[in-house]
Amino acid sequence: MGVDLELADVAQARYQFDSCQDSGRLCVHDPDCEENLHRFLSRGPSAFPYRRVGDINETMQLTGMGYEAKPEPWTLQADDPGDEQARQDRSAADLRWRSQTAPGMAGIPAFKLRSSDGWLVTTREIDEALAAYAQVPAEERASLEDDSKWVSWLEWLALARERGGFQAE
Repeated sequence: MGVDLELADVAQARYQFDSCQDSGRLCVHDPDCEENLHRFLSRGPSAFPYRRVGDINETMQLTGMGYEAKPEPWTLQADDPGDEQARQDRSAADLRWRSQTAPGMAGIPAFKLRSSDGWLVTTREIDEALAAYAQVPAEERASLEDDSKWVSWLEWLALARERGGFQAE
């Protein structure tokens, strides 16, 4: 199974564009949602080029950049589709759930790279992962960086940090 990783700003623009399209009304946002999405997409690659990241997850755990944890289950809350406040509350709850981490742990939880549940990897998690990697002995980092996929991962993390994190879908 593969997981698609997309920069957070692009994923958000895509979500907004899809919501406007699904509404059946003309977009009232400024800038226009389609224009906004294309603006983000024109900034360069928006997705990590590899879909299978099990080996990356393993290396992240070995280097202290990630950790094993089980995600909290999602509890579906029924609401009145016409109630705007209920919709906003549910959206905020969904965002908190997709951004969850394990208390007392640092780095990126492995479960976020194992499924396509729309997990959000935050800039804080990326900062923690990169800080842990900086503590790995130079010889070990040099050995890991012989792998072009791992180097791509490190570059991806740096880019994602600048773009608000990333989403695993």
